[in-house]
Amino acid sequence: MTKSDFPTDPNAETIGLPSDDSGKGSVPELGKFVTQGMPSEIGRYKILGIIASGGMGVVYEAMQEAPRRRVALKIIKAGAASEMALRRFEFEAQTLAKLSHPNIAQIFEAGTWQSENGENPFFAMEYIPGAMGIVQYAEKRDLPIRDRLELFRKICDAVHHGHQKGVIHRDLKPDNILVDNNGEPKIIDFGVARATDADLAVTTMQTTMGQLIGTLQYMSPEQCDADPDLIDIRSDVYALGVILFQMLSGKLPYDLRRQAIHEAVRVIKEQRPDSLGTVSTTMKGDIDTIALKAMEKDRERRYQSAAELAGDIHHFLNNEPIIARPLSIGYQVRLFTKKYKRTCAAAILFAASVILGLVGTSLGYIEANEQKKVAVAQQVIAEEQRDLAQAGFEEILGMAHVFGGEFYGGIVKLNAAMEVRKLVLDTTLEYLETLKKNAGETDDIKKEIAFIHMRLGSYFGSIRGSNLGEFDKALEHYSIAQSMYLDLSKNGDAKNHFNIAISHNSMFDIYWANKQMLACLEELDKADASIGLFLQAFPAHVRGGRLRDSLVMSRIDTYLELEDVAKTNTLLQESVEARRNRLRTDGNDVTFRRDLANILQRAGYVQTELSDYERAIEYYTESRDEFKYLMDDAPENGRAPRDLAWAEYFLGEAVADGGDNAGGLDRIESGLTLLQNRCIVNTHDADARGDVLLMMNSYADRSKKTNNSVRSDAYIRGFLTVVQPVIEADPTNYAFADMFSKVQKHLVNPSNLAIVE
Repeated sequence: MTKSDFPTDPNAETIGLPSDDSGKGSVPELGKFVTQGMPSEIGRYKILGIIASGGMGVVYEAMQEAPRRRVALKIIKAGAASEMALRRFEFEAQTLAKLSHPNIAQIFEAGTWQSENGENPFFAMEYIPGAMGIVQYAEKRDLPIRDRLELFRKICDAVHHGHQKGVIHRDLKPDNILVDNNGEPKIIDFGVARATDADLAVTTMQTTMGQLIGTLQYMSPEQCDADPDLIDIRSDVYALGVILFQMLSGKLPYDLRRQAIHEAVRVIKEQRPDSLGTVSTTMKGDIDTIALKAMEKDRERRYQSAAELAGDIHHFLNNEPIIARPLSIGYQVRLFTKKYKRTCAAAILFAASVILGLVGTSLGYIEANEQKKVAVAQQVIAEEQRDLAQAGFEEILGMAHVFGGEFYGGIVKLNAAMEVRKLVLDTTLEYLETLKKNAGETDDIKKEIAFIHMRLGSYFGSIRGSNLGEFDKALEHYSIAQSMYLDLSKNGDAKNHFNIAISHNSMFDIYWANKQMLACLEELDKADASIGLFLQAFPAHVRGGRLRDSLVMSRIDTYLELEDVAKTNTLLQESVEARRNRLRTDGNDVTFRRDLANILQRAGYVQTELSDYERAIEYYTESRDEFKYLMDDAPENGRAPRDLAWAEYFLGEAVADGGDNAGGLDRIESGLTLLQNRCIVNTHDADARGDVLLMMNSYADRSKKTNNSVRSDAYIRGFLTVVQPVIEADPTNYAFADMFSKVQKHLVNPSNLAIVE
């Protein structure tokens, strides 16, 4: 028995022996072992034995008494599903039950079962007797290409049916497409992944290496980004393309078996898949084009639906033009001759005889030029070998740059486990060191190695993200990077002065975290010197100017910590005036205006720390006015309402701390209303939801401490009343519903409000 014999969890390990049971009777099949501790009943289902078990749960063979039928009962383990997953499960269960297609295994019932370990979601699914995975079935029956394509078309139609019902499978692979005793394919677990995974990205990252690689074979490039918001019906189309390739060729388009996770992800996102034409010349042409279009990296160039893919399969089977490419004249001629073979046969034979005659007269000329071609070919081969070596060098260097840069930045945003982050950095550094050993220490290699050491520094210790807090190791890596950047700068590349300044700024962070303020000032001095050299060479460089401004703010913060009020205020006022002057020079420059608004906001914070609330309010008010100007000037800018909302919040904090609590709450409520409106417009924006929760938590806490709970209760109730219709209009937006639930908890008495479950 294989994994594909029964409806199983994607990671299930199937237990038992083969059987040809028809599904009738009330005893378990041979090989469906009854194990100790197995429940005798779950709801209205009598358990007969275990079909399979895996990381996410167990699949039981069970008997339903009314109506009497054998079912596959899939139980999601308690603890494998989070609170958010259970809520998602409740939303999805009704939709899944509505799927009705002859090639989709029906879900009879979905619910939850209270076990001794907690609440377990379950699915009672159609039992498929004698089933085997679709690829295994095609190979075992030795189906011809045409029959395989007809079988595949049925799968496309079934997937399209699910999509029309608003359900994306998200885990299509041969193990989830079974063929029964009658040769009919059945898709199992349609939508079950969506109904039970609390967070696709996290679940994927936490699987074992083997499980992840197995799943990656069928995952689209956008799924590899681990952002659930990017997944749509075209992700299923990609998986169908991989399955089509496997059904026709007997192999997968990529060999990921010995690849590390990050390398496998890179291959999926960047490497062109193998061509069916390289497997067999009989599959060159249209069918190869269809498979490649289904597996396009760019979703916009992929088939836009499973129906489109099925349509092209239909066209191919009927020798009709496919939509996968433009209809060139030569292409249409090939289609015509293929469809009307007998009509064209005589003309083809005549043309062939003429061509053969021409070939005979040309042979002497070809021989005369052969020796000349050999000499030219040898020179070309030498040049190609040199070019290949250079291309290989550049490819490895480019790959290291992507892994240490974009890819690493992506997994940090996803809160990947620290050991995963370390694995990526260590592996990338190992590649670079090997490249240095083989190709010599070029400036390009040295720059990439220095960059990875900077990444390792922030991994071990930083004040700007998750890290291990091992500050000595962080300083060690920053020092290595700094030394390499210094060497590079001596070679005349002034751009490295920017990197040197960044390294000093990073070391400043470490000393700041350890309250070593004098060491902080030393690093700022060195950073100032480096960024000064950089800006001499590149005076208009935007990032360079911003780093210089940031260093000034760090110096202000340091003097504030040292309680040097005079230097703090002097530097602060100089910085504010410098940005005001910059804006006076060009009042239409949005960047200059936003820079001024930001420094004014920072000035307000400094005055708040000094307990000078009157000056803080002045700075915060001016900052708020600048942000309001920016929003009025560009209402389509999604960031502008957020900036204004937080400006209102900080102003409110200062007003309240200065003694006018009611006025302060007015300002904070204005900020919350802006965030509320932004959240309604951008219902899938995580930042918008996070801002609401952050500000709402502070508002509710301040209201409670100042005995204003009645006021906050009324405001929050109005907030929720406005937000609730958004959830009702889009019940599958679980993150938005979760935000609603968390805000709702701040109510003193939520009984009179319609609760979203």
